[in-house]
Amino acid sequence: MAQDVISSRTVSIGELLRSGSFEPAKVQRDYCWGDKQQGALLEELIALFAQFGFDPDSESAVGALNASGISADPTLELAPRSPDLEKTAPYCFLGAVILYPANPHFGIYDGLQRLTTFTVLFAVLRDLLKAKKGDDLHSLLVTDDGHFRLNMPMKNETLVHDVLTSGRTAKPYKQLEDITEAGECLRDCVDVARGLLSGWTAERLQAFATFVSGSVLITVTTIRDVRIATKAFVDTNIAGVRLKPEEMLKGQLIDMAAAVPNTEKAADRILWVWRHIHDDLGKEGFDEFLRAVDFIERREYQSPDFPILLMDHIRQNYTGAEGYAWATERLMLYRSAFRWLFEQADADVAVGVHANLRRLQLLKYNQWRALAMLVWIRSHPRDLAKRMDIVDRSCFALSLTASDQRRFADVIGRKIDIFARGDFGQQGGFVFKMQQHTKIRKALTSPMQDSAKRSTIVRYAEAAAHGDRVPLYILAETSSVEHVYPRNPGNHWKEFEAGREFSELVMLREMLGNLCVLPHDELGNAGWEEKKKEYQRLKVCKFATEIAKQKTWTPDMIHARTQKLYEATMKFLDLGVDAD
Repeated sequence: MAQDVISSRTVSIGELLRSGSFEPAKVQRDYCWGDKQQGALLEELIALFAQFGFDPDSESAVGALNASGISADPTLELAPRSPDLEKTAPYCFLGAVILYPANPHFGIYDGLQRLTTFTVLFAVLRDLLKAKKGDDLHSLLVTDDGHFRLNMPMKNETLVHDVLTSGRTAKPYKQLEDITEAGECLRDCVDVARGLLSGWTAERLQAFATFVSGSVLITVTTIRDVRIATKAFVDTNIAGVRLKPEEMLKGQLIDMAAAVPNTEKAADRILWVWRHIHDDLGKEGFDEFLRAVDFIERREYQSPDFPILLMDHIRQNYTGAEGYAWATERLMLYRSAFRWLFEQADADVAVGVHANLRRLQLLKYNQWRALAMLVWIRSHPRDLAKRMDIVDRSCFALSLTASDQRRFADVIGRKIDIFARGDFGQQGGFVFKMQQHTKIRKALTSPMQDSAKRSTIVRYAEAAAHGDRVPLYILAETSSVEHVYPRNPGNHWKEFEAGREFSELVMLREMLGNLCVLPHDELGNAGWEEKKKEYQRLKVCKFATEIAKQKTWTPDMIHARTQKLYEATMKFLDLGVDAD
């Protein structure tokens, strides 16, 4: 019987990789995912790893909560949490890939970015676990006859030399002046993966590798006609339109008007509120608003289908007139709170409580927005500044101690739950034990390889040094985190490098003491004297100005400055140590 021209099956990512070898179709673009896309995929996998019970790490004190001091306050009554809404089978579905069975490789017509990112992840896991030849992780990367499963023709053979070669992802990368953009993206992906998995035990790493290879599902569509495969590539990448969160909610909310008298008028009112908020906040702001509203209401880690879960939550907990009131009055209250978060977003200097909010905007995880909105809604004006100062400092500390987004979300969700039912509590209810203080010290004094985490830490430390008047350059899109001793020093830093091993120089480069924030990325790989002159000119930039006072720049200065910034940041955070 002749094979079908098009066939599909759903398999685990491990089954797919072990089924053969792969290379991009000629119509494919190069690997181009940046750290944002790479991090989003890997963090979702880590969160699901914990959600489904595969994570053997039993750590629970990631910034615990002290629930004492609860008293009844009906100002804003939230429905109970309903975590059962998110319970699913222990599988993660990652969409589809389109393959053409060429010889000797499968041609990848759709899914190259995901397959490449998974390949990098498995290579990092292999090297972190120091897996031997013949281990399961090797079979995901190398065929039985010794050929790499993913083949990507590229200049400098970056995939082979920097990723697939056993042990390579565990070593620092030397700068190549002629490295391609795809090569840089591969190296960035290694840094992102290593940053997210830093500090994991061997048991946890092995459990994660087993989960990803066996429980992440993907639909493989095999097309045996190259013309149809090419057409599928074009249609998938041009005609596809992502479903927006607002589209999952709008119609269902309007349907709630059927439960109250004068249905037509009620529906018009709901639609007016919806459009008003959408037009007021703009598309991107509206999506973030919905995410914040969902987290206030459900207090659960948010998967991509959060709008559907939010709607289920509303239907379950707000019936009849309560549902109509939620879709009108409460949404408008939430909208006012969300607008408050950004009142001084464009100000040259954010002052007072808005300095706290500007620092919070630097955090990688956005669940703090829901907590800040609730603080605004439920606080007397005399208490607002003190409470937001606590939220600011505690959420940054929590972002350094929580190993992934799910754990951060869990602590903030429980904090919202407690606050909605009672008082704000001593120190906002946040408790940091010695274990968390150790993690914070490590985060602030160790080399920072993960670019996203590095950006958050450096910007926050500099913003903290500005106190209650934080200038805009700290988080402006045009600003950049500057390496004083640069990534590609050339011949400008021979005196600095004298007697130092390459691996030590790579570590020194990424330490907090070697970093500052500049309004523009304009100095690059210049020498010390040129950089110093530029730093002297930037009077508003606190750290750059301090660095410019030095006569020279040495490794010892980096170590000393790292310790000084650590001590200053810890003094600002003023966390205290819980003895229990």
